[in-house]
Amino acid sequence: MLTILGLAGGVALSALSAGGVPQMAVLTAGPEKVQAQQQAPDTVQRLWQALDLGAMMPILQEEAVREAVKMEAEGLIQGGGRPWPEVVAQVHQPDRLAALFQAAVLVAQDRVDAALLDQGLNFYEQGPGRRLVALETSARRAMLEEEVEADAIAAFARAEAEGHPRAVQIQRLIEEADLVSPNVAGGLNALVAFSRGFAQGGGFDMPLTEEQLMADTWAQQEQIEADAQEWLQAFLMLAYAPLSDGEMEDYIAYATSPAGQALALVLYAAFDQVFEQASFDTGLAAALRMQGRQL
Repeated sequence: MLTILGLAGGVALSALSAGGVPQMAVLTAGPEKVQAQQQAPDTVQRLWQALDLGAMMPILQEEAVREAVKMEAEGLIQGGGRPWPEVVAQVHQPDRLAALFQAAVLVAQDRVDAALLDQGLNFYEQGPGRRLVALETSARRAMLEEEVEADAIAAFARAEAEGHPRAVQIQRLIEEADLVSPNVAGGLNALVAFSRGFAQGGGFDMPLTEEQLMADTWAQQEQIEADAQEWLQAFLMLAYAPLSDGEMEDYIAYATSPAGQALALVLYAAFDQVFEQASFDTGLAAALRMQGRQL
């Protein structure tokens, strides 16, 4: 289930590395700060614990910082002040990401059938999902190392070229559970949010027309889709390597079931809000930095 987090977290930062700040005026990602819930409802706590999301928040921060280090090393971030990775780390503080996530789940859970969501959570609380979460978290942490990610990409490519059953299963999971399109949507939303933050901070020399905003963002869609496909293949190949073919089939059946899809919808919606807010604030910080100011 952590496959839904593969792309959106780093896409706004990596957009600068691609040579621009794509934009699209479609979704709202305002600068409001979301406060932590004092007492999150049962569903929020169940989801948080079942998917061990407390362990995921520091990984998301590290992923963002990794992109920030690349940007600073390549001279792609302008202005002075604190090192850019420190600024990005502040925006992506794990406690802050946790508060954003929990607040978003409170809204997202109302979009799905409560019984289906309960079944989806039971898979992770009482079923084989407990092992899957551990494998996914371990793989996600390992892929913070560029060498590990590159090896995982190569491993899937070899398996696919050889017609290995595991590569076939992974492709089925990606297609039948529709894992790519939500990651692409999340990536585009993150770009929108980054651009709005950058604009609010006065980062653009000249305002762009609506047509320019649309064209600049949609020009990134194909690349984002290709990156999402490659990342998902590599991540799944690494994470699920210990599983038998039968265990993989069981997971595919769950991920494509109404219960699995209900839980995925809640997670997509919640993490979209997390990444949009973090991306907005990162864009604002980048713009302010160019003017010698800070968040």
